[in-house]
Parts: sequence; structure tokens; C-alpha cells
Amino acid sequence: MQFIRMTMVVAFVVAALPGFAKDKEAQFKSVEAKHFERAEGVELSPEFTDYLYAELRAELTKAKLFGQVLGEGEVVDAADAPSSIIIEGNITEYKKGSVAKDALIGFTAGWRSMKVDTTIKRRSDQSVVASPQIHVRASPRWKDKVLAKEAAHQIVNELKKALKDKDPAK
Repeated sequence: MQFIRMTMVVAFVVAALPGFAKDKEAQFKSVEAKHFERAEGVELSPEFTDYLYAELRAELTKAKLFGQVLGEGEVVDAADAPSSIIIEGNITEYKKGSVAKDALIGFTAGWRSMKVDTTIKRRSDQSVVASPQIHVRASPRWKDKVLAKEAAHQIVNELKKALKDKDPAK
């Protein structure tokens, strides 16, 4: 009799576990990331915007806020457009920093600085959902890929904050 009770308890717990393990449902059907533009005078390597685009798509996938992360220019069904967003941006300022100041002074002196204006729009009517401004500071020793990863991470964090209380359908 004790064995039967224990078996029933174990079966109940095992049956209930999948309900607890489920991720919350994606807040939006899809998100389209676009290549960020550069303001005049921003001196980054030519491939930096490609790095940023790739890292942004990777961070958006990890965030699990979206059912699907689309590439630039991909089409969405008209029915899904109200619950889909587009992320675009502009790198407005970049200061390359100084390795010498970083090495001699330390304490973030000489670090690179980059400012990015981001716009998050609803796909259906192009209304702006949020427009966070990102300021990334990084060691001048970091490669462009690492800087792009940090920028993408900050963009997605700001996106999470901006969308926390937003309803995907108007």
C-alpha cells in the first residue's frame, strides 16, 4: 500500500513539472532588426555595423520576447503586423579612446565611448513604441566584435525595460 501511494505522488509530481518549466509566451510575434546607420564623422571600421547587426539578432533571440527574429527586409503576415516590431538605429557618436591612458591611469580613463539612438516601431502603423538612447563605454583594447556585443546587449536590455508594460496589440 505504501508503495502505491509513493508511486502516485511521484507520478503527480512528474506530471506537474512541465507546467512549471514552460517559458512564458513571447510578448511579440516577431521583431525585425535593421542595420544601424552611422552619423557623419563616426569613424568605426566598415564591418562594425555588420557585427552589431549579427550580435543584435543573437541577443534578441536570447531575450525570448519574440516568437521570431527576422532578418532585414523579411515579410510578415498582415495579421501578425500589429504584434510585430522593427528595431533600427543610428550611431551618433564614437570616441576611440586611448590605450595609453587606459594602461597608465586606469579606472576607465581612456575608454572608448559610443552613443546609439535606437527606435523601436510597431510594424503595422510605424508608430514609435520606444526610442532608448544607448551609451556604451568599453576598453580601447576590446576588438570591434566585443564592442558590438556589448552594444547589442545594452540595446536589448533597454528594449526589455521599454516593453515591460507595453501591450503588443493596440
